[in-house]
Amino acid sequence: MLFTTSWDDGYVLDQKVAKLLELYGCTGTFYVCPARQHGHAMMTEEEIRTLSQRHEIGAHSMTHPHLTKESDERREREIKGSKQWIEHVTGIPCTMFCYPYGDTNEDVMRVTERSGFIGARMTNDLMFSATNPFALPTTLQVTAFPLRRRFSHWWHFLDPLGPLRVRHSRLREIGVPIRTYRRWLTLAIDLFERARRTNQPFFHLWGHSHEIDRLGMWDDLEHFLVHVKKSGVKSVVNSALVGARDA
Repeated sequence: MLFTTSWDDGYVLDQKVAKLLELYGCTGTFYVCPARQHGHAMMTEEEIRTLSQRHEIGAHSMTHPHLTKESDERREREIKGSKQWIEHVTGIPCTMFCYPYGDTNEDVMRVTERSGFIGARMTNDLMFSATNPFALPTTLQVTAFPLRRRFSHWWHFLDPLGPLRVRHSRLREIGVPIRTYRRWLTLAIDLFERARRTNQPFFHLWGHSHEIDRLGMWDDLEHFLVHVKKSGVKSVVNSALVGARDA
């Protein structure tokens, strides 16, 4: 089994994530966008260039739109343009793309492949393998679980167990015991060990550094990386998953 991580948008706090990964012998792919996201501080081009010497840098569009709602011309500008921008910044070929919001369809995938990428990541989780390099899933997001920790919309108050609710059916399908639902870290370790025991192709951890900071999950992330390091599982960048497909 391979272990990979990916981090979206290009926030300044991605550098803190990178240092944690390096501390425990892990690596990852940082999908960066030149447009400021959600009012948070973003990495400068120099910081992205420095990060590219230690981790993989993937493209994440130019302005972070819902690509399925854009015209073919706009999609090409967003996708191909982001590849060109990253290669200009880093001086390194950019081979991986991440669909903003995980929003994609066959047309978007075709544009992504035509733009010269070898694979692209989605946001659907609780998966351990892939058959399509342009629809690479994830295994687990670093986010609140099983309860919401923040209530930013009125309907959140009516759905405090939202993080568990949307994953419950898949967790039951996998066979994850209810006792692991008590917190994110116990779920992460159970899923990781389950994948390792059954020799799955990969375990893919992902998230947003600003969300980890907002939810106070740095300790959870670090403890999980300690567990991964002790396991001896090989850590790779996202592009290595293209060669770890089922098909």
